[in-house]
Amino acid sequence: MLTFDLDGVLCRPPLGINPGRGQHKSREGDGSRGLLWRTETWRYLGRRPMPGAAEGVRALMERFDCKVLSARSDAARGLTESWLAQHIGFVPELHLRADWREKPAQFKARKVIELRALAHFEDDPHTAQWLAELLPAVFLVDWRRNRWLEGHDVPRLHRIRRIEDATPTLESLSSGAAGQ
Repeated sequence: MLTFDLDGVLCRPPLGINPGRGQHKSREGDGSRGLLWRTETWRYLGRRPMPGAAEGVRALMERFDCKVLSARSDAARGLTESWLAQHIGFVPELHLRADWREKPAQFKARKVIELRALAHFEDDPHTAQWLAELLPAVFLVDWRRNRWLEGHDVPRLHRIRRIEDATPTLESLSSGAAGQ
């Protein structure tokens, strides 16, 4: 089973610019009920998909169960489901954060274990680094602001430009798991 972050992986960030660097974040403590959390129900309007996202997910669905795992608020569920139907062509099982007190990376670390994911697709380097400790593979979508995290520094982390770039690694992982 594969999990996909939404923003920066399937959905373009505002103005096509990924603002986060993901450096110096703490795994501990509570999240913040800041401006981003308060604007969850409308700040995703008008976003376009990432290049190749729809085709990449649909191709992987032929071999894997694919789920969306996003730190978006559950308050944005309706808008998110509509966006997925319109831009990706279907609405996969969707896991969204119920409460701002759980930090995005904490939420995703908990959920990939609960869901028993084989791999996760992510754009935030802090989250990707943590999930690479928990999963056989994490695919970090390449953004200029996340390039400080190198795959050779983090085992099981694979930098990709498009979702389809993960296919050879996923085929190797799934054939290895089938042979065990």
